[in-house]
Amino acid sequence: MYTLGIHTGHDSGAALFKNQALVAFCKEERMTRIKNDGGRFELQSIDEVLRIAGISRRDVDTVALSKTRLPLSVYRSTSSPVKDAWRKLRGKNPGRFLAREMAARHEYDEAKVVDFARLKSVLGVKETAEIIFTNHHYSHILGSFRYTDWPDQALYISCDGSGDAMVYSAYYFDGENLECLHGDRFRWMDLDQRGGFSVGLAYSYATEVIGFRPNRHEGKITGLAAFGRPVAADAIFQRFQTASDGSITSDFNHPKELRAFIRELLSPLSREDAAASIQQASERILENWVKQLLALRPVKYVGMSGGVFANVKLNQTVASIPGIEEVYVFPAMGDEGLPVGNAIDALIRQHGLTSIQRDRFATLYYGYNYSGNDLVEAADAAKVDIRRSEAPAKEAAELLAAGQVGAIFFGGMELGPRALGARSILASPAKRDVNDSINARLERTEFMPFAPFVAAEDAADVFEVDGSTHHACEFMTITTNVKPEWEDVIPAVVHVDNTARPQIISREQNWLYYDILKEFKTITGIPCLVNTSFNAHEEPIINTPQEALGALYDNRVDFLVCDAGLVIRR
Repeated sequence: MYTLGIHTGHDSGAALFKNQALVAFCKEERMTRIKNDGGRFELQSIDEVLRIAGISRRDVDTVALSKTRLPLSVYRSTSSPVKDAWRKLRGKNPGRFLAREMAARHEYDEAKVVDFARLKSVLGVKETAEIIFTNHHYSHILGSFRYTDWPDQALYISCDGSGDAMVYSAYYFDGENLECLHGDRFRWMDLDQRGGFSVGLAYSYATEVIGFRPNRHEGKITGLAAFGRPVAADAIFQRFQTASDGSITSDFNHPKELRAFIRELLSPLSREDAAASIQQASERILENWVKQLLALRPVKYVGMSGGVFANVKLNQTVASIPGIEEVYVFPAMGDEGLPVGNAIDALIRQHGLTSIQRDRFATLYYGYNYSGNDLVEAADAAKVDIRRSEAPAKEAAELLAAGQVGAIFFGGMELGPRALGARSILASPAKRDVNDSINARLERTEFMPFAPFVAAEDAADVFEVDGSTHHACEFMTITTNVKPEWEDVIPAVVHVDNTARPQIISREQNWLYYDILKEFKTITGIPCLVNTSFNAHEEPIINTPQEALGALYDNRVDFLVCDAGLVIRR
């Protein structure tokens, strides 16, 4: 049985499950090469996940979709037919968001708004395929629920700018049921919930005020915050309240009011102080929220999802709350993870919650599995120097130790926004200025240093990691403090606040990545390497061999390494 999960909003993509196992994932931007691509129904990522699995659309048994953009042709009617006709005449995308159409009609039954037979025809799936639509925040929750193995007594929370008119949700798992504490997925049509109480929107508005692009550059603000003083944090924090039932409210009735407040408050400040203010305020608001939820349902385990939890510093704050023994952040925490949650929702409806397979991710490499020979053949065709090797890890480590910058191209692309050893740029962490030199080559502006990766057996020697954060660190979703004796040894990966966002790895997950690291340690005595995503500024992460070679030609890196050897620019 094949279940296809689709999301057509921003950060579109597709995920494919065979029975209850995820077998393929693709974010649309990796195919179109347009950052954060979305808003269309015709997704290349659908065909990519089917190609990975070796099946066709006619083999899909269930399709699970977000209530986002659908083509006009599948609606029984729309709430604005004149406007739709005018947009179509002007050549604009005539699709409409299902959630908005349903809210406009106060209709909870998707089948009364959408012609499922037409939708199946547009999708190209068989007539007997099942179609389901999901709730945005519940899908976020299900990603972290499915990929944790906590048997019971766990809290699952989501937080983002807004999705299906909700901003926050919280669920308690008692071993048999997921109890909704806040953000009931059956009340998503209450448009008043799109009020000005969204910490995610506040952070995006601050990103805009500071001079960066909202819904894209929030990570820059997280890094910049460490350089400033949180002089306006109290003013923001005091405008948000956490109620005894675990809900968050604010003094703002509409996002426009929140945006105006953030602009007026932060515009006079330096960008460093503005960043520090929104960062600290966000941490305090979310920390209060989680503490109140834990007062309602005392648990030791907290799973997190939604775009707000892309904030690695905030996640460290949550992990430090007394009584929490482990946190987990779904690696595709933003909307790119919704296809996974959508498919899981379909599986739960078919099999029941307690019959769903739950385990931890063993790997995140769910993209098309390119071999080293694919890269070598592409390089040979492009007449690039190829160094075939029986020991590519050792040779790559020697070049890195000598100060060169390389990129690993190995297997399938990573699920989620982070590069985790399949499409990563590698460098020595021994010199702080490597951040500036690599950023210059990639045309990036970053304020947080690059992330380190470290073997599991060395992690606790270098970083302050324990059972509460170890698993989250496997996917680079949380910051930790760096032990003092290592600060000057690995300065390229240590931020000014003495934190780093390490990726903890094992050989079972990625043998080439691991072996390069161990060879580097043998040569230098340093147990870490720099890992930053293999892409230039405003470019999605590299996907294909041809894109990797293009980066080499453009002098983004000095060499490529794969399991078949090294590729070096002439």
